[in-house]
Amino acid sequence: MADAYTRIADAIVPSVYAQYSFEEHVQSLDIYQAGILFSDPAIASKLSMGGRSVDMPGWKDLGNDPSEPVNDDPADSIEMKKIGARREVAARNVRAQAWGIPDLTSILAGDDPQKLIVRRQTDYWQRANKLTLLGILKGVVADNLANDAGDLVRITGASIVDTDIIEAAYLMGDRADKFKTIWMHSRQMKALKLADLIDYVPPSEQGGPLIPYYMGLRAVIDDDIPVAAGVYTAFMFKDKAILWNELPINSEGGPLEFDRKPRQGHGGGVTEMVARRHFVAHVPGTRFLDASTAGEFATDAELALAANWDRTASSVKHMTFIALRTTEA
Repeated sequence: MADAYTRIADAIVPSVYAQYSFEEHVQSLDIYQAGILFSDPAIASKLSMGGRSVDMPGWKDLGNDPSEPVNDDPADSIEMKKIGARREVAARNVRAQAWGIPDLTSILAGDDPQKLIVRRQTDYWQRANKLTLLGILKGVVADNLANDAGDLVRITGASIVDTDIIEAAYLMGDRADKFKTIWMHSRQMKALKLADLIDYVPPSEQGGPLIPYYMGLRAVIDDDIPVAAGVYTAFMFKDKAILWNELPINSEGGPLEFDRKPRQGHGGGVTEMVARRHFVAHVPGTRFLDASTAGEFATDAELALAANWDRTASSVKHMTFIALRTTEA
């Protein structure tokens, strides 16, 4: 793809406007405040040794064998049982984005887009990271449908109704009461609001914007939720459902690097900015297989492939989320 720069045609040269205005993105960032993310300090130390992924070996739980009565026969030895092991693998993500600003753009626009780009870095990476998280969830769901009989997914074939949340939660049987958050599209939210099924709760005694809840689940509304052929995929999460570790950027340029190109713009000068992030995002109970990745690190589209994931959790009850697919008009 060719380099793209913010040029005069992309800016507004003010005549009647006294100040350059900026239209913020409208994508929802509430998912970051919903309590589904957690970090593990041990991840950073493991990645300091290099590598494209993180091995996270662990033990399975003890089995459900019934206890046995003892006797006084010296020749009768109780049978030994073993504890099993499991291996999770998290994908390392090394990402970057770049912006170029010719000096003439700033001069004629009457404002400095470079300052705006720096100021908006946090929000940009939140939106970008959200798309990465959705890619991972898509991939885990695709693997589940292909290889685990779809026991992680409730498919209704109809518009969302109140009983769908109950049916989806009980895919986990006696763990159905562990869910804390539902992440859904505005079309699904609209159907529930029309049925008068949404409650609004203030975030604290001091007031503030009301937070929507549905059947005790915090509802996060986001139009980046996957939609395909009229089918909308909502996600129900347990508390601390996604491991997310931001890692230090130890390269020479750091997280945000500037480069001057004085000859570009026919001598007018261009400033290039490159932003970088290193992070690990992982759904507990899964293994990143890295089976279909063209480069050193997976793209969001590659993270969404079933071929790149495998479930290591012994039961759906040990997973941290459920997917609910409904068909909305």
